[in-house]
Amino acid sequence: MYILSSKNIYKMEEYVKRKYSISETILMENAGAALFDFIKNKADKNSKILILAGPGNNGGDGFVLMRHLTANGCNADLYYPVQNNKYGDAAQLNLNILNNLKINIDDLSALNNMEKYDIIVDALFGIGLTRSIRGIYKEIIKKANNANALKISVDIASGLISDSPEVPECVFKADYTITFSTLKYCHTLYPAKIYSGKVITANISIPDNIISKYKHDIFIDEYNKPVLKSRPQDSHKGTYGKVAVIGGSVDMAGAVKIAAISALHSGCGLITLYHPSILDRNFISDIPEIMTKSFDYTNPEIICSYINIYTTVYTIGNGMGRSKAVKDFILHILKNTLKPVIMDADAINALSLNELNNIQSEVVITPHLAEFARLINKDINEVKKDKVKLAKEFADKYKVYLILKSAETIIAVPNDKVYILNSGNTALSKGGSGDALCGLAASFFAQGYSLKDTCILAAYILGKSAEKAVEKNNPAYLSITQIISYYNEVFNEF
Repeated sequence: MYILSSKNIYKMEEYVKRKYSISETILMENAGAALFDFIKNKADKNSKILILAGPGNNGGDGFVLMRHLTANGCNADLYYPVQNNKYGDAAQLNLNILNNLKINIDDLSALNNMEKYDIIVDALFGIGLTRSIRGIYKEIIKKANNANALKISVDIASGLISDSPEVPECVFKADYTITFSTLKYCHTLYPAKIYSGKVITANISIPDNIISKYKHDIFIDEYNKPVLKSRPQDSHKGTYGKVAVIGGSVDMAGAVKIAAISALHSGCGLITLYHPSILDRNFISDIPEIMTKSFDYTNPEIICSYINIYTTVYTIGNGMGRSKAVKDFILHILKNTLKPVIMDADAINALSLNELNNIQSEVVITPHLAEFARLINKDINEVKKDKVKLAKEFADKYKVYLILKSAETIIAVPNDKVYILNSGNTALSKGGSGDALCGLAASFFAQGYSLKDTCILAAYILGKSAEKAVEKNNPAYLSITQIISYYNEVFNEF
């Protein structure tokens, strides 16, 4: 599903008006009709509906909705700013129609009781809003948020900035958002996403082949995720690739073990776990399918040789620690291996941007926001405000595949697009989730998926497995290894 900036949405709408005579009046009529189609399935004959219409085109969508509701016998009231409005031709036309039909509408300043309504429709502000909401609109939104009603926003929740993940002081908190033509960034990025509720995209007569011409990113869900490869009957372990998992320490032996288990249960053919010699191999003896080899930090050449000859892909960094010996060991391997690498945790912490340029192979890095902020030398709050842009700039400049982990997952593919996923839940807010992601990514690449599909599948399956797990378990109870046990259910839904 496409995600467009507000600037490109305006460009697109101007283009279809000029090229195809799909006027603003038609777009507004289709938007209002889509709203009515949704609301009629949520309301019953006794439902009392309130429409809060704003001073611009979002209010115009509300006018169209009011006409459809009234024409179909629904019990609806509409309030709008009688004096303080800036309606364009299409919105003014629809306001005139309401007046000509003698449909009762009133001034927002006269609205004083929202508790009597079962459904509140927020048609106050749309994607053109770039400032904080003040005055009467702020008071109305505050009262609406406190009302015990189903809340529906038109296009975006009023108060949100279309292209931003941030939440200003005053925002309408929707249960549903009916958006038009394409998703907006505020629908997919936290914390703004929380205020959108469940987002439903309605087609208002702009075809997909036109939308796709404009610069966009992609939202990944069950409808456009990559397809899993079939497993031929005459295959063998070599068919599905060889993964080397390098990591572990006395204090964090479990991290590399989780990565290996995750790879094991996602389809790769053979896994070799490299661990420091100080760790007895018995720490992983309960997983007989995984081979183990020990290493010494002073002799990384042996591992480099093995990786270059025998592996398809390797992971490095899980639970290794941050000592100088570890850092030197990691950097030596990264600079002297040719196979693709999935980097997590302490491998990312060992990097500088200059050192990233010295890696010869294809690279996937999987930082959380704080690790990414450190790597690009920015304050984490700056990263949170502009994470999509910074992720794309980073991937393009350094030619790496970036899986940026937070409440949503942002995947930046070099010289391509950004792919955003919202799968997952708070069950993943625990140590080990990044290790599981790392193992998944290595496994998919070993099986022959492109690096782009590898990143998307890894994030999607981990998130969906967490969703499956909480259907039967409390998220506070679940461990990451328990979530891995739900991979099978997700695979079976492809």
